[in-house]
Amino acid sequence: MKTQKSLFLAFLLLLAVLATPALGQSNYKGLPLLKANSSKVNVRVGDVFVSGFWTVKPEYTPNSLHIQVNGQKEKLVFYTDIDSATYEVRPEEAKRFYVLLNKQNYVLTEVKGFRLDEGKSVAKPDKFLNIAKPRSKTFGTLWEKHHVGEVVNEINEYADKASGAVNWAKGKLFGDQ
Repeated sequence: MKTQKSLFLAFLLLLAVLATPALGQSNYKGLPLLKANSSKVNVRVGDVFVSGFWTVKPEYTPNSLHIQVNGQKEKLVFYTDIDSATYEVRPEEAKRFYVLLNKQNYVLTEVKGFRLDEGKSVAKPDKFLNIAKPRSKTFGTLWEKHHVGEVVNEINEYADKASGAVNWAKGKLFGDQ
């Protein structure tokens, strides 16, 4: 009786071990596959979670996301409305996978790690919104009709004032650095 019970438990353990890969992540063309009904993807980089950070676009091959790596590696988690996947991204390394969007589009997606050089910094744009009037007649007309240029200029002026106020406050709190 004890032998039969041991055999049965061993069989269950073997079955569980064999079934585990079937419960794991799916593959497509040899790459991991994430399933999604929504094109919006939530992303966690390290400890920072951003909702709706990434949009899967079937018209681009591959969809590329560049992640700044501070140190040797950065933990990255993609969350779709159905699935999720975790990757370790290293500088100059690319991770490729597919997203099956709406059960019909296999979208090749690539995450690339990069590191900022010590001496270099990210270029700061001259304006908060660097948007020019569209060249097409239709969008150009809409631009003028809805005074988009004026709105963009006002936003840029407000951003300059806010930035100046923040810099002033930082100077007062932490001293000029």
